[in-house]
Amino acid sequence: MNRKLRSFIILFVLAAAAPLAADVRFELGFGWALVGPAMNASYINQYAPTLTPPDRYIASSAGQTVRFKGKTTYGMNGFFNILLTENIGLQILADYHRPGLGGSNAPYNVEMQFQAFAPETYSREIDWPASAGNLTETTFSLNALARFRVADNLSLSVSAGPSVFHFEGKGGFIGYTFFDLAHIDDQYVLSGGTYQMVVSFGPQTKYGLNAGVEAAYEAFRHVVLAFDVRWYGAPKSDLPLHVVEDEIITKPLDEIETTIGLGTLRVDPSYFRAGLAVRFVF
Repeated sequence: MNRKLRSFIILFVLAAAAPLAADVRFELGFGWALVGPAMNASYINQYAPTLTPPDRYIASSAGQTVRFKGKTTYGMNGFFNILLTENIGLQILADYHRPGLGGSNAPYNVEMQFQAFAPETYSREIDWPASAGNLTETTFSLNALARFRVADNLSLSVSAGPSVFHFEGKGGFIGYTFFDLAHIDDQYVLSGGTYQMVVSFGPQTKYGLNAGVEAAYEAFRHVVLAFDVRWYGAPKSDLPLHVVEDEIITKPLDEIETTIGLGTLRVDPSYFRAGLAVRFVF
């Protein structure tokens, strides 16, 4: 008896789902977009440069503010739509882009007070190059989709839902100065150097939201051309910085990071994009 009842329930569910399944449509698409990242952060680098030998050291200071602003770039995206009815469906989105980082910077100031035959002070203002680097970002989204036909070959769609942001990057330049004091030919000679270092941050994963609007034109049977605008938003993250290895840097990296107290950079993974896409209806 139970077996007959179970078979009846299965048949009933299949019969009820058949009309819905007959209306289900699938769309696969690919697009290219102009991406405007929201990334706009500053890093304050303040520390006391070291002197060798340390017994000649009196006091020192170095300081700068380095800016990291995301540049407009091009990106790629792919999507898969499941239309459960003529107007309602689900959307799976994947986005990838790698905007550059830039920003103008004020001069880097450094000062060292040391004991020669008498206390002396060395100070210098160094013109600092503009920032450079990149932010690599991949985003996956699951959206609810609503579509409205406004003409025979023209439709408007609205979609929104949760997104997963995965991002990492690197940029420069953070300054590090060191000094050496030598006693040569009965006089003290101060030397040293300044590194312009690249730092890395991430990878990191954050959760957020996205929302967008699309206008689509059915150019051919089962081929649709679309234009969409979309905003992706996620919380900012304070990511630890690490100096990137460089053959020019001869000092141990952990020593440099400890000396300057290398901290964190507030990274904003949010962005806006406007793009063109082609999708195929199955």
